[in-house]
Amino acid sequence: MRRLVFASLAVLFIAVAAMGAVSAARRALETALPEVKFNNTPLADALDFLRDASGANILVDWKALEAAKVARDAPVTLTLHSVKMEKVLSLILAQAAGGEVLSFYVEDNIIQITSRAAADQKLITVVYPVMDLVALDENFDPTISGGLSFSGGGTGGGGGGGSGTLSSSTAGAGGAGNIGNDQRIQKLIKLIETEVRPEIWKDNGGPATIDYFNGNLIVTAPRSVQEAIGGFVE
Repeated sequence: MRRLVFASLAVLFIAVAAMGAVSAARRALETALPEVKFNNTPLADALDFLRDASGANILVDWKALEAAKVARDAPVTLTLHSVKMEKVLSLILAQAAGGEVLSFYVEDNIIQITSRAAADQKLITVVYPVMDLVALDENFDPTISGGLSFSGGGTGGGGGGGSGTLSSSTAGAGGAGNIGNDQRIQKLIKLIETEVRPEIWKDNGGPATIDYFNGNLIVTAPRSVQEAIGGFVE
């Protein structure tokens, strides 16, 4: 059931991945590397290899990594063939730090590597049009439906963490116009807050918010959360 729920969420928001032009850094992440061989290779050297092999701009926030107790010489051992650079980078960071301590994202054609804690401090706002979803019939349930999509979306500067026009606790008061729509909005918001980083949302004590206004979900959250919802954001 959980896989079905998450698959439905991915389908709902996949069109937002088309926002803006794809940068060279994003294309590099999508490119398969013919061969990767690391044998107790220091983290810094492994990242230098990716930089040289891909030609991508890679910027490491070593202060943030040091604060997360990840050293430049953390050993990495990997042998891979024909794997996308994005996956290789994820494996390198997971092995060097353990778990999900580190994070990376693309901004201004640069692959930025930092700690998840540091990345979570930077919030951005993305608007997701959902009018077609909330206007569906009374039987619509976003936790079990599939094959739905919408297009559009936009980003705004982040970092503030402020709410939009309506908070998630009162979502639906403006755009839907009836109790059935209000309930569908709440189900959609709950689905996102349950499946994507539950601890990050304001309702659960975190900084991220989901608001609803005039047929749009207004999501203010870290970049990794936005990308889990709707695809890459640059």
